[in-house]
Amino acid sequence: MRYYLKFSFDPGLDRRKLTPKMRQDGTVDLYNLGYVQNVMAGETLAVWLDAADAPPDADPRAFYAEKVFPYGLGCTPDPANPDRLVATVNGYVSFDNGRITVRRNLVVPCDVDFHTGNIVFVGDVLIEGAVRAGFEVVGRNVVVKGLVEGARIRATESVVAEAGIKGSDDAVIRAGANLRTKFCEKAELHAAGNLLVDTSSMLCNLYVGAKLAVKERLVGGTVASRGAVYVGEALGGGLRTQTKVLMGYDPELISRDRSLRAKIHHLSERAMALRREGGPGGRQGKEAGEELAELEKKLASYHLLRHRLWLNRHGCEDFLVCRVIVPGEVGANVEIGIGEAVMDAPDGARDVLFRYHDGDVVMSSPALKR
Repeated sequence: MRYYLKFSFDPGLDRRKLTPKMRQDGTVDLYNLGYVQNVMAGETLAVWLDAADAPPDADPRAFYAEKVFPYGLGCTPDPANPDRLVATVNGYVSFDNGRITVRRNLVVPCDVDFHTGNIVFVGDVLIEGAVRAGFEVVGRNVVVKGLVEGARIRATESVVAEAGIKGSDDAVIRAGANLRTKFCEKAELHAAGNLLVDTSSMLCNLYVGAKLAVKERLVGGTVASRGAVYVGEALGGGLRTQTKVLMGYDPELISRDRSLRAKIHHLSERAMALRREGGPGGRQGKEAGEELAELEKKLASYHLLRHRLWLNRHGCEDFLVCRVIVPGEVGANVEIGIGEAVMDAPDGARDVLFRYHDGDVVMSSPALKR
């Protein structure tokens, strides 16, 4: 008697030969190629059926003379139903060398680009190459050995970018715990825990739930942190480049506020242009008037969202633990805010500590107790 093993995944998936898929609207999806077949513990991987129940186009490899599951790591026959093979761990399923396996860790031996598509995995991910602009990597812990370009990375735990992040304003990296990178440039980084930059941060927006350490230079952009900020060599610099350090509030609240302000600014400029068109000698028609009315509704809703965002901000802040530690030099155009207190840091100050005292930001020296 012959038996048919019905797979709940594609046993013939070849990651080296992935092809774009057609969407329902007729366009082609170049970014989601199905590199990973995710499964969760307890999920069915395969079931035994009689050979007579097999479809006409069944894979010849799925027929067996005996009901003996060809399985390896990460799966087992279901004790409650011996004809059902289930995953015992969260991971990716594959059929290699005649065996079904589920592995917790995913290694991508190349760049993440149009050959792989986005990588979305339930376990730990190691990218041995770079992550190219426009692509996304999602995992539990994510390690990238090559450069992260204008890409998106999301990890429920930690992220490590060994070669650094060069974003061109499009890189958004989010870590549910800690984040470490060699350097970062024109990127947005979120770490619920600590953030460590081994060299320098240039023109980045950094949102840190605990502590930030930049070993060399931090120039341009915004830092939002609940705890201490350490910059080893230079904080700020350049008359045209402002560097803001905002401390004491939830960094994600500051991130959402920044996003809302950007939307308000964009809509306000468009509304102003429409009003000019409708002024004396203007040519505002019915369509422009309707667009202006819709813009004003959106603006009102965004202003209300900002108001609600900050309405209950007090209660969990501890401004006294906030520190900005600069053993090196403070450059031009640096603003430090702790709570509602703000200081324009003096250009050229060296070996200094900024902290909150009696409603103000105060500066003292040395930066660290020796």
